[in-house]
Amino acid sequence: MGMTVAEKLFTRKNTEGRPVKTGDFVYAKIDGVMISHRNLVKIDQHVQKSGKLDGLPRIWDRDKVFTFSDHFQPASTADYSWYDKAQRILAKRMNLKHFYDAEAGICHQMMCDHGHVRPGELIIGTDSHTVLYGALNAGSTGVGEADTSYALVFGELWFQVPPTVKVTLRGELPNYRVAKEVILYLAGRHGDDFAQYKAIEYAGEAAQALSIDGRMFLADHVVEVGGKFGFFSCDQKTVDYVASNTSLPYEPIEADADAEYEREIEVDVGQVGFQVAKPHRFQNVGPVSEAAGTKIDQAVIGACSNGRFEDIEMAALMLKGNKVSPDVRFIIPPGSWAVYRQVHDAGLIPTLLDGGA
Repeated sequence: MGMTVAEKLFTRKNTEGRPVKTGDFVYAKIDGVMISHRNLVKIDQHVQKSGKLDGLPRIWDRDKVFTFSDHFQPASTADYSWYDKAQRILAKRMNLKHFYDAEAGICHQMMCDHGHVRPGELIIGTDSHTVLYGALNAGSTGVGEADTSYALVFGELWFQVPPTVKVTLRGELPNYRVAKEVILYLAGRHGDDFAQYKAIEYAGEAAQALSIDGRMFLADHVVEVGGKFGFFSCDQKTVDYVASNTSLPYEPIEADADAEYEREIEVDVGQVGFQVAKPHRFQNVGPVSEAAGTKIDQAVIGACSNGRFEDIEMAALMLKGNKVSPDVRFIIPPGSWAVYRQVHDAGLIPTLLDGGA
């Protein structure tokens, strides 16, 4: 019987060097640790409380630790400002090579922008949306501060090899950004926990047709349906994107043709249509027509879900020749400075500003 991507990943990373299967507990070698705002300080504080008064005793590999002030730049409160300062001091004391201080943005987008994610790697992060890196064929997931502390010192961590749900996307992509509609459709149809502690493999011709932006969105939202990992295949789009950000080597990982899945779901992307999530559960989803006439006060295109170029480009297309209602605040924070430059270079900013965003 063949292996899923998750089974292959943990067979490759298993410290015992033996093949594993779904359900096995393994110690796995880590390729990268992402630490988002405040968490480096909190981790060090926890270590001190455990009795090591000097904090973390060591970092196993400074080339594989990436820490960000990201979310709160510039600091909006005195509390955030204190954490920023404390993190600067810690990063200097630990001699961390990849500390992104005042560079505003979303840590996950920045990880990809700066070439810290490569196919076939196993990366953990102090944020649940670390699963986004699966868009680039990496195994990535969010963990707590205690697990992160251990990984920082030893470069490995325990996992249970998850079962896998295969989501096959069929049909031709419509002439709009369909990724968000797909995950909302899946949540509405199958519940917001159908992938609880499972991996999702996205496959099919429509999955291959998605841009890297679209794949990032779908991988990012794996956690919103309970998933532990989300994977896309490594194709030429992946290779080109990774090559634009790093020259470091990597080894992609693909499922076997006869891999065994816990469940298989097929979606015709051309039939999904526009979806809307309603209060107060992610699975409370229906066609956007069900919400027609509902007054809104604010719209935001941003965060790690929608802050990429294609999302902002769509907003500009909608706003061209139109104006935002005077009763609505329309806020568009790009996910990173790299995304902002894309938007700027494409000449979209005047359209967004003229439209009232």
